[in-house]
Amino acid sequence: MMRSRIVPVALLCACLASLAACGDSNTESAAPKTSAIAAAPSASGGGTGTGGKVTGDKELCDTVNKAGSTMKNGLSQAQKADGHVEVADAKKAFTAFHATVNESLVFAEATEVTVAARAVADEVAKAATAADPISAAADAGFAQLSGNLTTACQAAGVTINF
Repeated sequence: MMRSRIVPVALLCACLASLAACGDSNTESAAPKTSAIAAAPSASGGGTGTGGKVTGDKELCDTVNKAGSTMKNGLSQAQKADGHVEVADAKKAFTAFHATVNESLVFAEATEVTVAARAVADEVAKAATAADPISAAADAGFAQLSGNLTTACQAAGVTINF
């Protein structure tokens, strides 16, 4: 008997949706709450490293946002009528997200955004290696890590839907 996977998928989607709802279109009001690290020069989106890789916080936030949307769309498209997502489809979506974010972090300076992005990417990578990636992602501290990333990107002047 196969157990239903709709609950873990629903929990993951609920976490992602709640994080999206946390977005504040008035990023200036969130700016005074930032720490000194977020106010570093790289927070202004300071350029790229060799090979054209993304290194500025603003560009990194945009990349993570796009990769997250691609991951969510991949999971939504792979979801069966009963809510089940095949393990291979979840692993593929999670692995693609991790690869995209890791590639963007290659030349990035250490900032709140890069630390938060790396933590989310690493958590997604761990879930991708699990026997049940959807449940692993739902059970992990993904919501807190995503919240940290959303806050860091807002401090850098970018509102993300993650």
